[in-house]
Amino acid sequence: MFFINEITKNDYQSWKIIFKEYLTFYNSELTDSIIKSSWDKIINKDEQIYCFGCYKSSEKNKELIGIMNFIFHKSTWSKKHVCYLEDLFIQEDYRLKGCASLLIKNLVKICKISNIEKIYWKTKSDNYQAQSLYNKFAIQTDFLEYEILL
Repeated sequence: MFFINEITKNDYQSWKIIFKEYLTFYNSELTDSIIKSSWDKIINKDEQIYCFGCYKSSEKNKELIGIMNFIFHKSTWSKKHVCYLEDLFIQEDYRLKGCASLLIKNLVKICKISNIEKIYWKTKSDNYQAQSLYNKFAIQTDFLEYEILL
């Protein structure tokens, strides 16, 4: 059985393992200092960065198997805040079992309650498995992303 809950301080080690798996999936690396800084922002209630986890539950314990990090921020295109879904990752053994759908549905519910204008995110153009899921919830826009690394 799976359930969604907000991440707590006690989840740090599990979150860190999953976040590093996520980085590996995208052939990316971050220093431990940046990873810890990201965690500190998630746990700090003064920040508008949040994380929900998908947990596998048994009679004796719960196990974190997926994470969703997201940010509420202002927009020049709306009077309301918007939500950027920055990271979504499910451990490989639990993919295609409904965990990512549960996380997205939970985020939609939270955003509606919080009067958020929209949720947006990006994925790699060759991540067809994720796109198959995302197409059930959202529309793909025509915008391309550009970056300047400083």
